[in-house]
Amino acid sequence: MPPVPVEPPSGPSVFRAHAGGPGRGHLAAAGVAVAGAAVASLAIAALDGEAPVVSLGVLYVLPVLFVATRHGAVAASGAAVLSVLAFNWFFLPPTGRLALADSRHWAVVVVLLVVAVAAARIAERGRRDAARADAARREADLVATLTRAVLLASPVRAALDAAAARLAEHLGVPVGLRPWFPGDEPPGDRGLLLEGPAGPVGALSWDAPLPPATEAELRERTAPALAAAVAAAVERERLAEEAVQAAGLRRANEVATTLLRTVGHDLRTPLTQISVAAAALRSSSVSSAERDELAAGIVEGSDRLAGLISKLLDLSRVQAGAAAPRPDDVPLDDVVRDALDEMARTHPEAGAVRLETEDPPPRARVDPTQIARIVANLVENALVHGRDPRTGRADVLVRVASRRGHAVVRVVDGGPGLGPADRDELFLPFRRGDEAAGPGSGLGLAIARGLAEANGGALRAESYPGQGTAFVLELPPATDDAAPARGRSGGPA
Repeated sequence: MPPVPVEPPSGPSVFRAHAGGPGRGHLAAAGVAVAGAAVASLAIAALDGEAPVVSLGVLYVLPVLFVATRHGAVAASGAAVLSVLAFNWFFLPPTGRLALADSRHWAVVVVLLVVAVAAARIAERGRRDAARADAARREADLVATLTRAVLLASPVRAALDAAAARLAEHLGVPVGLRPWFPGDEPPGDRGLLLEGPAGPVGALSWDAPLPPATEAELRERTAPALAAAVAAAVERERLAEEAVQAAGLRRANEVATTLLRTVGHDLRTPLTQISVAAAALRSSSVSSAERDELAAGIVEGSDRLAGLISKLLDLSRVQAGAAAPRPDDVPLDDVVRDALDEMARTHPEAGAVRLETEDPPPRARVDPTQIARIVANLVENALVHGRDPRTGRADVLVRVASRRGHAVVRVVDGGPGLGPADRDELFLPFRRGDEAAGPGSGLGLAIARGLAEANGGALRAESYPGQGTAFVLELPPATDDAAPARGRSGGPA
């Protein structure tokens, strides 16, 4: 993975703390010490007469403390010596010379020096403790941020990118972080492997040399915490994939079980019909008329068996995404009329289905063979399950029109209707409504919806109990009708 470019951070970091170099730090400490001694000398001069000069010498301790907190005990000790020399030169007689006329002033000088150095040591210790605490806080914040970045992002590659950006911001140098796979080339001197519980899980690299303290912190504390987070993210992703696979297997098992339960009966029925008729034909006592009747039963059972197998194959192609349409601009009423004529050859009642078309009829950009199959499935469903419960007759109307920029086919029956829960359930494989009557495997509507979606359309059911059912097939308009169709509006389909 290429390094993530990140601008240098504005806040403090271990890398930036070392960026100034030792020479520049010594010059800054010397400047602060001289300035502090000068300020303290001016303050003592201003207060001379208000208090004994010997007592005012304690003011030199203040710049010493300031130097200790900023630059350490060594610089503070130098500041203490400079302050004692300034006190002797300017205020202890004889002034203007580094000498003492009164032996008692030696005690004052020594006490002042001891107090200044001791205060410097104490201030230096406090500074180191504060620095350690600040470093520990920043390290903990970094680890927490890296852990959140890795565990909250998905997939793992995106998590590593986010973690690399945050780590680069902390170090002030471009950082690369990539997953580790067996056989990968290990990082060089400017990099390290992230070791998880079961082996390497990632590789970390940086483009510029790091200060020794920064690199030690990275290797000893930050990298192990980052490795644990990456290992957890990898394990989480693995478990999620296993859960998806398990859900798919469970669903496949449910489908297979339903298939065996539902289709088993539908397969046995025509097979039994064929077997019984074939066995009866062997009898020498069968009359010519009975022989014709048994042969017709064999043909009928074979047709039912072939139809069921054809539907199973269609469903498998739809669910596998293999039912790729061959779209063309076609008159939708011609497609519907061809489907009804084909049905009338094998289904006598299909000839009584009424067809209404808008003038001019809409054109659609679809695969005509697949749309004819959808219409046939919808009409067959209406003829079998949409009979009027009072008369037992199947009154089916097919209406072709344009609505809301779509070419629409509505198949309306006069059956018992559907409850709200059944409207979507019917489009699942092997599902049938509670009021369904007559034979059927529950595959036709599932195939019809799959083919409709493959052609860029949609199929839905509109129904209320006791008021019949309308299956609404919406299809994309023909290419030359698409632009003006977007400007038209109409009532509900």
